[in-house]
Amino acid sequence: MKVGIDQEKISRMSQKLLDKIATEQEKEYVYSFKKNFKQHIASLWTAKEAVIKILGKNIGFLDIEIIHDIYGKPFVKLLGEAKTIFENAGLSEIDISITHTDEIATAVVIAK
Repeated sequence: MKVGIDQEKISRMSQKLLDKIATEQEKEYVYSFKKNFKQHIASLWTAKEAVIKILGKNIGFLDIEIIHDIYGKPFVKLLGEAKTIFENAGLSEIDISITHTDEIATAVVIAK
């Protein structure tokens, strides 16, 4: 089992960062929260950083996609190099939890 965690200040988030780290589907999700736009960028950032901490620093942000079901529950979808590293590590399951306040976003990822 591997665990990754990340936390970030919401005030540090920007459109420029979102453009760098997000897939089109992720951008659409973040844009749907006009009032809490930066909180959702921070949530996405921390989620991807937590996954990278499990898989290694050579993973690109676009090889990790955070998708949500109709109830808002997040899931991790791995693509490209991230998927290859995950499978080569003998991992088969990945779970994520994301939370935020007005000031801080946190994500925890467990892979087994």
